Amino acid sequence: MADKKFFRCNVCNDIHHGMNGPEICPTCQNKNVYVEIDKEEAVKVMEI
Repeated sequence: MADKKFFRCNVCNDIHHGMNGPEICPTCQNKNVYVEIDKEEAVKVMEI
């Protein structure tokens, strides 16, 4: 089984942890805006 990855919304910086980024951001409702990021960037965004 593959490991989960971190994804960040390019619009509102929402962080998602899973196999893929959501098609629609649950926070800002924009479509296809998630990019894969590394764990360090995810932690940094969540601390802001």
